[in-house]
Amino acid sequence: MLLKIKRGLSNTLVQLLITMLLVSTCVGYMSTDMIRFFLTISVCLREILVFVLPFLLFSFVATALANIPKESMFFVLALMVTVIISNFFNILVSGTVGFFLLSDMAPHNTTSEGTLLLPFFEPHLPVIASTSRALLIGVAVGFLNTIRPVPWLRTMVNKIQKNVLRFMKGFFIPLLPLFVGGFLLKLLAEGRMTGFLVQNAKPCMLMCIFLWFYLCVWLFIAASFNVDRAISIFRNACPAIITAFSTMSSASALPLSLEAATKNTNDKNLSEAVMPLTLNFHMVGDTIIVPIMAMVVLLAFDEPLPNMRNFLLFGIFFVLNKFAGGGVPSGTIMVTIPVLKEYLGFDDTMSAFIIAFYGVLDPIATSGNVAANNFFVIIFQRIRRYFKKSYAKGTVQCNN
Repeated sequence: MLLKIKRGLSNTLVQLLITMLLVSTCVGYMSTDMIRFFLTISVCLREILVFVLPFLLFSFVATALANIPKESMFFVLALMVTVIISNFFNILVSGTVGFFLLSDMAPHNTTSEGTLLLPFFEPHLPVIASTSRALLIGVAVGFLNTIRPVPWLRTMVNKIQKNVLRFMKGFFIPLLPLFVGGFLLKLLAEGRMTGFLVQNAKPCMLMCIFLWFYLCVWLFIAASFNVDRAISIFRNACPAIITAFSTMSSASALPLSLEAATKNTNDKNLSEAVMPLTLNFHMVGDTIIVPIMAMVVLLAFDEPLPNMRNFLLFGIFFVLNKFAGGGVPSGTIMVTIPVLKEYLGFDDTMSAFIIAFYGVLDPIATSGNVAANNFFVIIFQRIRRYFKKSYAKGTVQCNN
């Protein structure tokens, strides 16, 4: 019995659920300084993770691509094309739903400000490389080791990956409840989860319900409409989704997403290739929420909904902006502001409003991104198998 309890408590999902329960229960009894203390610990852990993340992305991508000898040249291209199509399709779906739900609504632009909690200090570790650069270098090294293997380079990449995994499993993952707890305390103490949501309750509720309904469709497609399989996939992905929700960072959830993807696909190489590559680019939560949110802001400022031409142009450049996102809290909306101004007519006041609005819904959007990517890797595996089978069949027919 004690062994089962110990095993259960060592489960990451159980630890996160206990952390969420304790934080929700105790936040009202904690002083501001105590909350800031835990927030400071979380921020320090986040900075350490951000420092390590380029090494993680580089080593995982380089190793994974090097282990796919025949297909690596076409693998990344096929993945990126699939991601672009998915992002643009999601925006079209979001726009259609937004026009349908919001055409008769006029949300009120009433806001309230709560207490802003800051850590006691923020460490600033040097940035070795941006995540995008780390990914590009990883892809280049992976291709090089595929076309013409370089033994010393492969050995170096393997050592980096080994040390990163040792850090994740020995340091970061055990401290994950503490990492999540500090950010949760901040969100609850500031009231950020209730402020804007209360004043725009109906559109926000409909927006979030639609996002998770949409993600359920993705889940059942990934599970081939098998309920038991869907439950298993969701259970494996839950720790990553909860981490993304509490930290508002897809990068923070990446280690757990890698673990979940490996369990759900039974293909470690594919998981380690797809998950880091889609981290900053494939954002289903954002591509569903941001267009509807933009419409809510337009209506709040007595502006008309965009016409089809402007919305399509917004969608095209919003998709391209996904390649400039950093996978960090509120990063998506920051790089989207110029597109909103150019094609949807946002001014500075509206831009400031949507940044604040997005800040409230960032946990939901980010957790949606992570959930979708966990389902996407399974769907992509199926697409890849289909084309491999079709290619093999066509080759046999040509030989005959």
